[in-house]
Amino acid sequence: MARLFFVFFGMMLMIPPNLSAANSQPPTVDYSAELAVAEIAAAVPAGTPAREENEFKLEVSGNDSLLRHNSYLISRSRRVLERAFSVDSGWKATRHSGSDYYVLDAGQGTFCFLDIYLDTDDGLNYANDVSYRVRYRWHSRGAMWRYMLGSSAAADLPHRCEYQLKIYDKKWENGFNNCLETRFEFRNESYPFKADRSAPPQPWPFEQFVRPAIDGRFRDFFVNTAHDYAAFLRNRPGVTGIVKLKPSLLVVTTRRRIHVGLKNEFGVRAAQLGLGAIENADQTILTTIDCSEVYPPEVLDVYHVSRYAQAHNSLTPRLRRRLKASIVPVSSFTEYEFEFERNVESALRQEIAKAADSYEKARLEQIKADYLADVATVAKILSTSLSETGLTISPGRMSKYRKAWQALHGTRQPPPASP
Repeated sequence: MARLFFVFFGMMLMIPPNLSAANSQPPTVDYSAELAVAEIAAAVPAGTPAREENEFKLEVSGNDSLLRHNSYLISRSRRVLERAFSVDSGWKATRHSGSDYYVLDAGQGTFCFLDIYLDTDDGLNYANDVSYRVRYRWHSRGAMWRYMLGSSAAADLPHRCEYQLKIYDKKWENGFNNCLETRFEFRNESYPFKADRSAPPQPWPFEQFVRPAIDGRFRDFFVNTAHDYAAFLRNRPGVTGIVKLKPSLLVVTTRRRIHVGLKNEFGVRAAQLGLGAIENADQTILTTIDCSEVYPPEVLDVYHVSRYAQAHNSLTPRLRRRLKASIVPVSSFTEYEFEFERNVESALRQEIAKAADSYEKARLEQIKADYLADVATVAKILSTSLSETGLTISPGRMSKYRKAWQALHGTRQPPPASP
């Protein structure tokens, strides 16, 4: 706690003298809010229904320069996959499609995420292996930090904001996990804004958009992530009444990705169900290299100090440099993730649920198993390729939140949760 106090105190010392007079200090922003567990769990939620996330994860370590500037790794991965798809590598789902896997041009590029993770003071979510975050997305890491340091240029604004809830109720096995993921997305292409295209515009200021993820209310909607979280807590022993959450840590992730395509009926069905766009119907496997940095939640104060100084015409280059110098990660890590595309999986899961007979259900379950086997094959092929560069590859063992929490607090267990 002493270290975090000095982070904020140091920022206050950066304020120019003309802003340091009485009644002219940057206002303290309290992001904490309360979740009424029984009330929100009983409400009718709005947003995209929970979907199953099927993911293989590799932990990657080694040459720091290679990991930080990983455009080579993603380009190498693309070439390796293109070769693998051109020969018989034991692909299973292709027999249901009548076509071959291919690497899509769409979806290439780099993204940057700022994830604001939410938890109680005593680490209730960490203890229960729950990841609840407010995610902002930019086209680059540079744009994200320029925004945090006061920029209001259109190119530096986040282009997506959403709430994400993942409840890991299964152990990781050989780098694989599947969990239910719920999202509430502030965009016109997603529910509940899809009907009238009424999503709020960017940049979704932190001080306005973090708390609704906690208390479960946005406009007249009950937020589905808060609803599913409350429903989970309602069944946990000792959790009743009110749970108070606040930002527990920040993770900044630079992501490079490759989309793998395969002609399939379920992507088309997903589009018909409103789960995705028809132009993305072929997307079946998503591969991403994530380079993540862990920060204490007080780094959000950089945003508020810069905005306050800007409002008072005192956001000088010197202040920007000092604020930037105060942003120091606690830790960093790199992961390579391989995911069965959730829109295809959701449509396939619905078809399984309404199968006319046991034969049809078994046929559809085999299709899903074949897709997951192919995701595992992609992970194995690219793991071998990365190992050839001298990097160390090992199966993933935990979520980003657990890894980040341990980096910030150590591997100690939190005290017994008491909301």
